Amino acid sequence: MSDGYRTSHCAPGYGLHYNKTHRSGYYGALWENIEKPLILDVLRPLSGASRNCLDFACGTGRIAEVAAGLFSEVVGADVSRTMLDSAQVPPNVRLRHVDLTRDQLGMTFDVVTAFRFFLNAEDELKWYALKAINEHLKDGGRLVCNVHMNATSPVGLACRLLNRVSGRTIRHTLSAARFKALLTASGFTVEQTIPYGYLPRPGNLLPGFCEMMMQPVEKACRRLCVPGQLAQHFLVVARKR
Repeated sequence: MSDGYRTSHCAPGYGLHYNKTHRSGYYGALWENIEKPLILDVLRPLSGASRNCLDFACGTGRIAEVAAGLFSEVVGADVSRTMLDSAQVPPNVRLRHVDLTRDQLGMTFDVVTAFRFFLNAEDELKWYALKAINEHLKDGGRLVCNVHMNATSPVGLACRLLNRVSGRTIRHTLSAARFKALLTASGFTVEQTIPYGYLPRPGNLLPGFCEMMMQPVEKACRRLCVPGQLAQHFLVVARKR
């Protein structure tokens, strides 16, 4: 099994770089205005004082911190020590430096979250990760995860064209249909697919304008029932069968 994706997240200083990326600019605005409220809305009905949550590939703990306000116990697991060293989480979050595709925690959870993982993970690693997540879920437990480059979105289509022209994968993409098939084959039933992020990331062009318009564009697209295939990101809720 390839260690490429694992290795890329273990480089010295990567945790600090990751945190900086998501505190400002497009990704900062996406997190505060759209993604974080959406995650809270999805996790709240699944949470409770007697329920627990595992944040798979937790990185610097952004999702674990959100989950900590809803679950009695949260465990964040990641293979990258540099990412975990940059995490700042509440007392009810336990961080574990472990590769769950190779070692089990010896406990099961009501909910497992996995964000910004499946898009770039190698295909074989995706399978191993879903197997590990399934094993760590209680019967009927939920997986809540996302894909941050939808293959059918305008930016996703541009990335696919660039990959084809260059003859190599410069930017990964993943469609909701393909991801659903992968989840189904791995012992899950997809219950919800929620698109978000209709305003494409413009790179270095007009960053302030993009941050200002992100929320109004999101609301307008939902009100006008713009097809979810055009959103750059999507969130999935899947139940363990």
